[in-house]
Amino acid sequence: MTFLCRLGVVGLLAVVAGGCGDDDAVGTGGGGSTGPGAGGSTAASTGTGQTGVLCDPAGVAACDVNQQACNVDAAGAPTCFDCGRGELVDAAGSCATIPGQALVHAFAEFETQPGEEVKGLCQSWTIGNETDLFVNAVELWQDEASHHSNWTFVPDDQFDGPDGVWPCEDRAYDQLSAAVSGGVLYAQSTQAEREVQKFPDGAVVRIPAHARIIGDVHLLNVGTEPVRGHVELSLFALDESEVRVKLAPFHMTYDGLDIPPRSKSRFEGSCSTEDLLGTDGAPLSMKVYYVLPHTHAQGRRFFFGPTGGDSAPGLLFDVTGFNGEARGQAYDPPIQLGGADALRFGCEFDNPRDEAIQWGFGDQEMCEMLGFMEADFAFESRISTAEAAGEADGMPVFSGPCQTLRLPWDSKL
Repeated sequence: MTFLCRLGVVGLLAVVAGGCGDDDAVGTGGGGSTGPGAGGSTAASTGTGQTGVLCDPAGVAACDVNQQACNVDAAGAPTCFDCGRGELVDAAGSCATIPGQALVHAFAEFETQPGEEVKGLCQSWTIGNETDLFVNAVELWQDEASHHSNWTFVPDDQFDGPDGVWPCEDRAYDQLSAAVSGGVLYAQSTQAEREVQKFPDGAVVRIPAHARIIGDVHLLNVGTEPVRGHVELSLFALDESEVRVKLAPFHMTYDGLDIPPRSKSRFEGSCSTEDLLGTDGAPLSMKVYYVLPHTHAQGRRFFFGPTGGDSAPGLLFDVTGFNGEARGQAYDPPIQLGGADALRFGCEFDNPRDEAIQWGFGDQEMCEMLGFMEADFAFESRISTAEAAGEADGMPVFSGPCQTLRLPWDSKL
């Protein structure tokens, strides 16, 4: 998930997936978009054998971790099911229409062969917005075997050229430059076919007028048959009068992975919040609104939370298993982390192979997260070594020092 991939520096928002490779592939077809209000949604469906009876809170929570709704089936058991396009799961565990004015764009078609991985390409959409957009939700739908994709926005005179698919290197595109000159919009969960990144009501990412959206292409056909498909991206914008808070991105990554063979292991670290303080001497203020983790197939757990100081004990985010489902989590109300001494994050892996697994694409692994917060800065924290740090829960633990880059973000809010 490397939104900010390996850029040779502690790349802000080296976030979350491919896009730093240099393989070539050919995208076919055109792609198109529809203007405000042209989105649409389908009615919620309880599916075959479901009764329409809502689940209890435990059932709702079990389904919500994969952004699925919950109903009690005819036998009385909770059953998870997907909402339709233009919908999201509400607090009761049922499907509801995503609020906001929809702008929808269909990108070009790709075809991949069994086992084929495609990287090194970008695709763009010049929105044509004459005024700022206040994006409260993003919906991605894809049937092209997208392993992961990262989406930035930039002024429409940057990385200029025809919209569609193009080699990233032809326009000197990298995600760090794009994030700094514009901003970060969204990152896709691993292999997710449909996902909604929905912030709490009134929380938005501001996309300035005259913007271009750029996404990296990272396809991975893990099946036995050719796959042909495309991706559609929908933005759900609020009226400015509905905006309560504008969000900034942050990214944390453990790219010093060295996962031992034939064993389970944990890689974790703590990043001091002192590195997030500004030069004005003001106390740290940051409220987390959204978190999205990223691992590959050997990932068994991702966790994140504050430690020390005035922070509440326990983990803010803790999810197990890899299943190709949407794994982003919104927080309403948001979580104040300004009083913490450090931010702790990490992953657990189960390596069945005879050789170690490193950080990387394809059959290698990643351990990282993208988040959105209320703050006047953005940051990236990175751990680049794997030093033995004892045992926990019957498995070896590895850690390393954390480097953090803080970037002013108030001019983008």
